Amino acid sequence: MVLRFGKKVLDIHKLEEGGCEIIMEGQRNIRSEMVLYAAGRVGSTFSLNLDSCGLSADDRGRLEVDPMTFETQAPGVYAAGDVIGFPSLASTSMEQGRIAACHALGRPAHSPPEFFPYGIYSVPEISTVGLTEEEVLERDIPYECGVARFRETSRGHIMGLETGLLKMIFSLKTRKLLGCHIVGEGATELIHIGQAVLNLNGTLEYFVENTFNYPTLAEAYKIAALDAWNRMPPVQD
Repeated sequence: MVLRFGKKVLDIHKLEEGGCEIIMEGQRNIRSEMVLYAAGRVGSTFSLNLDSCGLSADDRGRLEVDPMTFETQAPGVYAAGDVIGFPSLASTSMEQGRIAACHALGRPAHSPPEFFPYGIYSVPEISTVGLTEEEVLERDIPYECGVARFRETSRGHIMGLETGLLKMIFSLKTRKLLGCHIVGEGATELIHIGQAVLNLNGTLEYFVENTFNYPTLAEAYKIAALDAWNRMPPVQD
């Protein structure tokens, strides 16, 4: 697999001998048998007569909302899900709708969570929650990582797994979990353990000191935590 980031596609045309050529910015063109073109979602708002309530959508049909209540610029009109843009996930969209409904009915509702999991249902699965290493570096947070490979777990042996890994990022100062990233079997299910610890401000010690069912892939959390613990300075009394 070759990933070319930050390069625009200028043109795509068919070749006489079959397949197609993708003309890329920078003259590094690509020849392929087929092309999958994915340019994001478009909100289905153009037929809603938004002008009648003083609203307008952007060129992708998206509406601007209050990030805490999901109320639009028109009082009493709310929007949630793909129509408001990022993150456009089914899970976050349901929660946005619930918060919007509570606000509309004058019922108490908590603020949208800062961290929520992303799930990519590919083979292998990919799931992530919290900060990436790049984001931690941008915030100038001293950190350490711990990695566990599924083949290192007993359940991985039983399942015959040769691929898959779990990575956690911890703050060196507070020892709190900053991010959790998983690639492999059941990643979208396993991520919720990291999500809970992250949102509850849990630390490295939770994973080191607690017991996980054995044999399970969740044991990778303890292996990754010990991997980080071995490279982190001891706690100062």
